[in-house]
Formats: sequence, C-alpha cells, structure tokens
Amino acid sequence: MAFTYSAGSIGGTLQTGSVSIEVSPSSGVLAETIMPGGLVSTVINVSNTGDVDEFYFVTADWKASGTTSESLAALLAYNLNVSVEANTTNLYTGKLKDLIDRPDSPGRELPLATGAEDVTFQFSLPSAVGNAVQDIDLAIDFIFVATS
Repeated sequence: MAFTYSAGSIGGTLQTGSVSIEVSPSSGVLAETIMPGGLVSTVINVSNTGDVDEFYFVTADWKASGTTSESLAALLAYNLNVSVEANTTNLYTGKLKDLIDRPDSPGRELPLATGAEDVTFQFSLPSAVGNAVQDIDLAIDFIFVATS
C-alpha cells in the first residue's frame, strides 16, 4: 500500500533584502612612512547599511605610486606584514600581497543588531629588509565586499 502526503500553504510571502555596507573614512585612510622594524596602523569603520544580517570580506588592492616601478612596489608588498582585526577578532595576518577576500568564507559577520564595527589594520616592516625597500611608495585601496 502506497502512502501519499500533501500539504498546502495559504498566505505565504516572499521578500527580498538589501545587502549594503558603508566604510568610513572613504578615502585618505593611510598616509604614513614606515621604516624597517616600524609599525603603522589605521582604523576603518564598517557599517551594515542594508536591511539584513550580512557578512563582509576585505581585500587590499595595491599598486605603485609616484615614481616607484611596479617591480619595486611588488617588492614592498611581498615584504610588508599586515594584520586586520575587528573587535579583538583576527581577520587576517600575513603579507600585504595575500590580503585578498579575508577572512575566509563565509566572511566576517555583521548583523543588523551590531550595526557597525571598527576594523584595525596594522602594517609592519621586518628589520631584515634593510634598505632594499627604501623610498618605495605604494597606493593601497581597501575594498570591502558584503554578502548575505
């Protein structure tokens, strides 16, 4: 004997949500000189401006600036250490060149109830690099991407 079950739904609704983040400041976040053995930091505020709980990822897009060649910019990006932290949670620690879509999936949760949080970036240059990275200028864009 076969058994069949069916259920009906009356009055169901389907809604869409808005995923959106805002970062502040939006430009001019970091304008520092770092020496071998030195440390610089900057803070960016990330706000959930959508209407659903979200996750976000951060990427550092870097390129040569001023008279610096692309190969020298790469030398600095391969030697510059960076750590990214939000509310005492480490999101990334490693080389600038590898700061792409961090933290790993599903990203950093930013619920509506939280609203916003500060993300601290710390950059350090190992003493061992000596003069190899002297007078190299980088332009760094911090890219934040929100998902649900």
